[in-house]
Amino acid sequence: MIFRFAGQLGVAALDNALFVSQIATCPFDWWLSGRIRLEAHIPRGFHVPRGSLVLANHRSLFDPFLITYYLGKQNWFATVPMRYPTSSAYARRPVLGRALKMLGAYDIGTTAIERAKKLLYTRDLLDRHRTVLLFPEGRIVNGEMAVDEFKKGAQMLFARDYPTIFVRLSGFDTQSFLKPETVTDARLHCSEVIRGDSDTKFDKMRQFFTAGTV
Repeated sequence: MIFRFAGQLGVAALDNALFVSQIATCPFDWWLSGRIRLEAHIPRGFHVPRGSLVLANHRSLFDPFLITYYLGKQNWFATVPMRYPTSSAYARRPVLGRALKMLGAYDIGTTAIERAKKLLYTRDLLDRHRTVLLFPEGRIVNGEMAVDEFKKGAQMLFARDYPTIFVRLSGFDTQSFLKPETVTDARLHCSEVIRGDSDTKFDKMRQFFTAGTV
């Protein structure tokens, strides 16, 4: 009983720390967005339910901050703190890794066993009504998202009817923030909240990221 209570206090403390850190970065997120003149397209009347699974293509190192900022504006107390996995190459650096974890990141692992455990951890976060942001390709890709790469690992997540949101980023990359004069059409498109079985979500995911509809 004591250990369970202590664990609950630890989780609450972590959530509070992440909430504060993500809210505190809002001015920086706003500046990033303005620097590349990012246009956000959000459905009218949209809000992010608690425990949502957010799936996005990956264009730059700053994507988690931009997505958290724009989705958070729709419903801060349901969306934030948003959690997202990051590669071990970043998570295990002494300074950078600690900073990323304070902003909601968690190490995705390097081995198949570690990644499987983190997939279970991701499901546990969603079951506890935390919002989780995933980049299906697991890397930055400047092109059309390879939806099928995500299918095997996502089967377990899509099998449960978590509210699911797709976010499509286009028109910029990491270098764009260093040379904003080269950016002409930076956009963030957000889908409606998707419900349904696994096949339905994969079909809508493919439509959204390839044809631009959902």
